[in-house]
Amino acid sequence: MIKNIIGKITLTVLAFAIAVNVFMLVRINLLAHADSLYRERKSEYILPDGLAPTGTKVSWDESSQKPSGWVVRFVSSGCIYCKMDFEWEKLVPLFERYNYRTILLLPRETDQFDEDQIFPETARKMAFVKMDWIKQFRFSGTPTIVVFDNKGRVL
Repeated sequence: MIKNIIGKITLTVLAFAIAVNVFMLVRINLLAHADSLYRERKSEYILPDGLAPTGTKVSWDESSQKPSGWVVRFVSSGCIYCKMDFEWEKLVPLFERYNYRTILLLPRETDQFDEDQIFPETARKMAFVKMDWIKQFRFSGTPTIVVFDNKGRVL
């Protein structure tokens, strides 16, 4: 009789644990899907509006040919890790081959690069961006790279 009661309690606890696991997995999947839908609806918001260190507005595309996407590199001229980022030098030719535009996002106006230090040379510098855009991607350390497709969605 006691074995029967312990068996029923064990089955009840296991069934409850399975139900909680299934609930959590469904919730996580729904949240991930909702986040991607939110980003797709807000695609015009994904690419940051910002100003260059000189105070002029940075445009995302000045050419007649539509880019395949954009690369935002959060980088600082004083960062030793940015100077040692040899992977970036290997990635730039790939981005250029596939027609991606590059934006160098500076943490502060004083983090400007000299013109001869900018890689690639076609990259635009952006120093003043809305904080809600930065918080969206949790930029906290340099260097950080975020790649967008031509609709502004994060790849």
